[in-house]
Amino acid sequence: MRFLTKILTLLIFLTLMGISYIYAKKNFAYSYKEPNIEQIMHTKLQNGYLDREISKAIKEKRFKDIKIYTNLADRFGIELKPATKELIKQEFTTTKKITRGVKNFVKGFLSGKANSGTEVAGAVASDFTIYGDLRDIRREGEKYIADEPYDKMILGLSMAGLALSATQLVTFGGSSTLKAAASSLKIAKREKVLTKGFSKTISKDLEKAVDIESLKHLKLGSIKELKADAKIIKNSVNTKPLKPLLTNVHTIAKNTSIADSIALLKYIDNTKDLKSVAKLSKRYKGATRGIFKLMGKNAFRLVKVGIKWSKNLIIGVAGFVFSLFGFLVTLFRLFK
Repeated sequence: MRFLTKILTLLIFLTLMGISYIYAKKNFAYSYKEPNIEQIMHTKLQNGYLDREISKAIKEKRFKDIKIYTNLADRFGIELKPATKELIKQEFTTTKKITRGVKNFVKGFLSGKANSGTEVAGAVASDFTIYGDLRDIRREGEKYIADEPYDKMILGLSMAGLALSATQLVTFGGSSTLKAAASSLKIAKREKVLTKGFSKTISKDLEKAVDIESLKHLKLGSIKELKADAKIIKNSVNTKPLKPLLTNVHTIAKNTSIADSIALLKYIDNTKDLKSVAKLSKRYKGATRGIFKLMGKNAFRLVKVGIKWSKNLIIGVAGFVFSLFGFLVTLFRLFK
């Protein structure tokens, strides 16, 4: 009888240990603090770091990196060497800028692909003339109707972009910022900037907003025919589910640039990350991209500083310790 009592006691303590462990785990948390970006960046940018990086970028014709580093210098008060300033001045003469700009703008306008600021401008401009959206709806829509592999995100964003173009007159241009954001996401998709997590977020919003099946009733033989059916496409889109997403993307672009906002999307995995980057862009403006280039996701990841003790956690830990002690004492007496 005494043996059975001890076995029962063991089981009771074992059960209490399990319950206490689960309770403690549920209430286990760390205390966090925001990373000190100012301090980290001032440390990284000392000892001629920016001069060296700008010189390398100029030699390798990485024009967008030159802009990133000069923005960092301006934001954090780093004085560049006279020789570095002269190199920048020579590389960005009016003639060179115009030549590169016209060529890249046309490239972006026609293809919708973009890997530089002026290419981005061209790609976005093509969507604002609705040529770009119609081009992409026709290109991907034909594949969809033929039951061939197609880019669902590009097609959905293009249909949403066309709908936003139609509402610009009604909203007196108020939807133009959202349209630019939709174009930015298309470019990011083409350039393989988007993470898997954020791609899923965008896709879920598009499923709520866009009725792709409506394309089955349209003629996609030419952009001219498709333009005639633009009203039908507009009516198959509800832009409301997309508004929070596009608004945050626009916020980043407004504080930095459209090209920078696209580049920053590679650090975003979910809606929470998007809001965090938007928040940081309000503070650091044009230097935001440079901060992420040097710090990565650590720029908005909170720093874990220690266990956050709460009343419930203490109860859970105390219960586990008490149960473990009782279990061991009973076990010792059982085999004594």
